[in-house]
Amino acid sequence: MNPPDLGGADPAAFRALYLWADDPEREFWPGPVRDQLRELIVPGPGRLDPDGLHREATEWARAQQSRFRTRAGLPAVRRIVLNCAPLALKAGAWLQWLVGAGNADQQLSMHVLALYADDVGAGRPGEDRAACYRRLMEGAGLAGRIVPEERLAADRQIADRSFRLAALLLAASRYPAAFAPELLGADLCLRWVGVLPPLHAVRDGLDPSAATARTWSALDLGASADRSLAAVRTYLRDNPGDDRPWRAVRWTLDELRAWSDDLYGLSGRALEPAFEMAELLRHRAREAGAYHHDYRLEGRTLAEWFNADADRMLGVLARSRLVRPGRPDASPLLRDLIGAGGPMFRVFSPEDLAVIRRWIASLGEGETAAPDAAAPVPAAASTVSGAPARAHERDEAPAEAAPATVREAYRRLLQRDDSPAVRGYALDYARGWLERSRAGIERMKSPPRQWEPGTLRRWLRDQHDRHDEQFRAGESLAVPPRESVVDTFLQLAPLNLIDGGWLGGFTDHRHAVGDLGRTLFTTYWDELGNGELPLNHPLIYRDLMREMGFDLPPTASREFAEWPGFRDGSFELPVHWLALSRFPRTFLPETLGLNLAMELSGVGGTYRRDRAALRAHGFSSRYADVHNTIDNVATGHSAWAVDAIDCHLAALAERSGVQAAADAWLRIRTGFRSLRPPPARTGRGAGERDAGLAASGQSA
Repeated sequence: MNPPDLGGADPAAFRALYLWADDPEREFWPGPVRDQLRELIVPGPGRLDPDGLHREATEWARAQQSRFRTRAGLPAVRRIVLNCAPLALKAGAWLQWLVGAGNADQQLSMHVLALYADDVGAGRPGEDRAACYRRLMEGAGLAGRIVPEERLAADRQIADRSFRLAALLLAASRYPAAFAPELLGADLCLRWVGVLPPLHAVRDGLDPSAATARTWSALDLGASADRSLAAVRTYLRDNPGDDRPWRAVRWTLDELRAWSDDLYGLSGRALEPAFEMAELLRHRAREAGAYHHDYRLEGRTLAEWFNADADRMLGVLARSRLVRPGRPDASPLLRDLIGAGGPMFRVFSPEDLAVIRRWIASLGEGETAAPDAAAPVPAAASTVSGAPARAHERDEAPAEAAPATVREAYRRLLQRDDSPAVRGYALDYARGWLERSRAGIERMKSPPRQWEPGTLRRWLRDQHDRHDEQFRAGESLAVPPRESVVDTFLQLAPLNLIDGGWLGGFTDHRHAVGDLGRTLFTTYWDELGNGELPLNHPLIYRDLMREMGFDLPPTASREFAEWPGFRDGSFELPVHWLALSRFPRTFLPETLGLNLAMELSGVGGTYRRDRAALRAHGFSSRYADVHNTIDNVATGHSAWAVDAIDCHLAALAERSGVQAAADAWLRIRTGFRSLRPPPARTGRGAGERDAGLAASGQSA
């Protein structure tokens, strides 16, 4: 799918942008889209002081709530729920790339990730905001209109304007280095507003199970407004004088005003049966025209009427023998043509039939009412599902060389903004590393060569027992010298300071709210301390480095990657993590396997040896201790990793067959082995791994 051209006048471009920006493995490198976003995310005139903006946003939201409560009636309720869906189903997604492995130990990142974890329901399956909104849609009788995203973007009962804000925020989220302050400000505005104001019209018109206090609470972003404000203030503390967050609040409020006004008018027209009926005729005209070349009304075939003006056709249809004004059940259109056994049986959905029925019932005897001619006509269906009429052949990025060294690759892969050179390097590096990991895998006995339900849990416990036996067998061995311990932990710093980095791709909203991805995101969230800096694993490791006398540069900095105290081999496995995380969908099985290997690698054995060595030389053992507990094989990350694999393979076997699950299991085993692959002979990033790194346990 080509990137949409936002510089034209086609409002349907925002539908295309919504889909384009929602794909987690799209090529998001600098180019026209990013530049056009910069031109569009511009506030109008108005106050920029924080307190004034807060009052304005909350007062506007309250006024809109009262205004929309006048929109009673199922057609208006359904129209409102549909038109809130593009934004509500992506609640929080604008934050998805603001935190990465390179900045995960910062206070701002903790604020942002805490907001996002709440939005995607980390640790609460089925309670992400998107899932709660889907329940609301089901309560409005719109279950079939929810997924996939392509269906939502093609729904002509959703106005083009309703995609605009959601699409712009999704697209901006793919360029975090360029739009971080704007995304923070937009987030704050949306949380100040709380529940999208038009939704206050619908609560009484829904199925009671969809309007529960729990569901309604999940739709209210306002509960986390204080955390969002703290994120903005933290950003401003680090960037004094930058007013872009407040300008973004202003811009977001401007966008919400314009959208809300349009939706108020649209929901009012939806209460007019003639408007809905004319809209139905427009939406079905293209397909219907092929089947109605013989039936004539008022001198023209129905095919000709379908290709003409829907408003005029509505009057012709109302005057025809197919309709008995005010009497739907007696009308041949419903009784004979559309009913069971009729030539148009099942052509219309139950919702369509309700529209037809309401329209006929609204007609008085002899009445041929047509909709308001001034009502806006939706764009032709041909622009709905594909790219808009104007599109770039490609979102071109400046020519850029690929990383020349593994150190440079480490630094550049820590940036979330993409480029063709870095993307190509990451894909080649991951494939090469995995190819090496697969060599001779048929001789590898662990994990088991075949997967069956329940086998991994038993294997996991056996592995823990083996780690314990190995630890006890080595208890009498001398503790390594201080210099050796310090060097080992120092060379592990590029790895452990991006703890959880192999799962970074699962911060993407489409993964984080998915059945499988939410488990992996929750693991990642746990690695970073669940929003609490004292529990943040990279920070705990930095504290250990300081105890050892190393005040290392920021992880994502050039100084860190070029720091002379590291050996080149210390960057090879971290680059594999980061390369894999760029392609969470492409390398899903391999990531599941690596995740299991990481979480199991030290439990019961290596972490206990690390603890003994650290304490023997007077260093804190907290990093080893915390991992030995949270990675445990009963309820910890190791168990979560097994559960994720079991769920994936069971679903795959049911969906695609036993062979598909077996193929995926081979890839999972390859990912497991990629933690410690055989030594490479040739190829990019395939040098012999550092001896100290290979001998030590990996932390996770």
